[in-house]
Amino acid sequence: MGIKRIIFHIDMDSYFATVEQQANPLLRGKPIVVSGKEGSRTVIVASSKEAKKFGVKAAMLHHEARKLCPHLEFVEPDGAKYEYLCRKFINIFKQYTEKVEIFSIDEAFLDMSGYVKNWDQAIEKASDIKDLLKQELGDWMSCSVGIANNKLLAKLASGMDKPDGLFLIHEKLKQSILENIELTAFCGIGRRIKKRLTGLEVNTVIDLQSYPLEKLIQEFGKFYGTKLHNMSYGVDSDPVIPDFQSAEIKSVGRTYTLPSNTFDKEEIFSVLMHLCEKVGRELRRKKLSGKTLVYFFRYHDFSHGGFRLTLPGYINDSVRLFDIALKRINDFVLSKSVRLVGVHVSNLIKDYGQLTFLDPDKKQIELLPALDKINDRYGELTVKPAYLLKLKRLRRKVGGFKLNN
Repeated sequence: MGIKRIIFHIDMDSYFATVEQQANPLLRGKPIVVSGKEGSRTVIVASSKEAKKFGVKAAMLHHEARKLCPHLEFVEPDGAKYEYLCRKFINIFKQYTEKVEIFSIDEAFLDMSGYVKNWDQAIEKASDIKDLLKQELGDWMSCSVGIANNKLLAKLASGMDKPDGLFLIHEKLKQSILENIELTAFCGIGRRIKKRLTGLEVNTVIDLQSYPLEKLIQEFGKFYGTKLHNMSYGVDSDPVIPDFQSAEIKSVGRTYTLPSNTFDKEEIFSVLMHLCEKVGRELRRKKLSGKTLVYFFRYHDFSHGGFRLTLPGYINDSVRLFDIALKRINDFVLSKSVRLVGVHVSNLIKDYGQLTFLDPDKKQIELLPALDKINDRYGELTVKPAYLLKLKRLRRKVGGFKLNN
C-alpha cells in the first residue's frame, strides 16, 4: 500500500559561502564567511562548512568570528549570483513535481505525493535530485534532503545529516527522534517561544507532549497552543504551497544600513535613490503599483523617524518615488544622526493602467519597460537617473529574500 503523503525538504548547504567557493576555486576548502568588508558594521551573513567547524555562525560579529578562526577569509555578498543559482535549482525541483514551495533563497519544500509510492522510491528520487544539482550547479555545491510525511518533520530531517545528507523520518523512527532533539530544532520555536515554554517548566519535547493542551491554549491562544501540541508529536497538516498559489503581496520595501551614522542629507539621498530604484523595479516586475508610501529612518539610538503619505493615485515609477522623498526630506529636520534608511510601498493594486496621477509623466512611464530591460540584462543602474552619476554605488547586501516571479 502506498504512502499518502511524501514531502521533501531540500536545504542547500552553506549556500552563499558554497556559491562563492564554486565560483572561485581558490576559496575551496578554506574557512570563509560572506559578509561586508571586515571591520564594517555588518554581521556574518553565512559561513562555509570549513568555518562552521570553528564555530563561526551567521549573525556573528566580525571580531567574534576572527577570534574563533584567525585565518578566516571575508567575501562580500553577491545577491544577483545567489538569486540566479536559486532560480536554477528551483527549476530542477520543478522537473520532479509542480508543487514546489520556495521557503527561502536556499531551501524549498517538494510535495512528491503521487510521484513516489513508498520510502524506497523517495530515497531513490532524492538521490537523483542531489546528483542533478551537482551536474547543473557545480561539483562543489551540495544539499541536504529531509524526507517525511509532513513539512515539519521533513525540515527537521534535513538537519539530521548535514552536509550533503539524506535523512528519512518514518513513523517507527519518529518518537525516538523527537525524544532526542531540542525544542528549538522545530521550525516555529525560536528563543522567545522557548523562553515562555521554560517559564512553564517545559524544557524538552517530552515535557511539551505531556503538557495539557488546554493550558497551552491559555498561554499561547487556540491556534498556536494547538500547533505547539501537534508539533511535539510530529503532526503537521500544512500543505506545500507552490509559487503559483502563493499569497497576495501586500507591500514592497527595501532598507539599507549606512556604513556610519550621518546627518549628511546628500548621503541619505544617495541611498534613497538606490532604494527607490530597487522598489520601483520590483513593483514593475510584479505588475504592481502602490499609493501609500513610507520613508523612514532609524537613528543612532535605534529610535525611528520619517513620514508616510497616501497619494490620490497609484505609481511604480522609481524617479517619482524619489522625487516625493527629495521634496519632503529637504525640509525635514534630522533630530539625530541616521544609521538606516528605508522605503516602503503598500496599498497595492495589480495591473493598474494609469500608473501615475500626473499626466506630464506619461513619457517617463512609457520609457520604463525599456530601461528595466537594459538594467536586467546588463546590471543594476546601467541606465540611471543623472542624480546618481556623482554618487557612489551602494555595497551589495544580502538580507531577507523573496524570489521574484
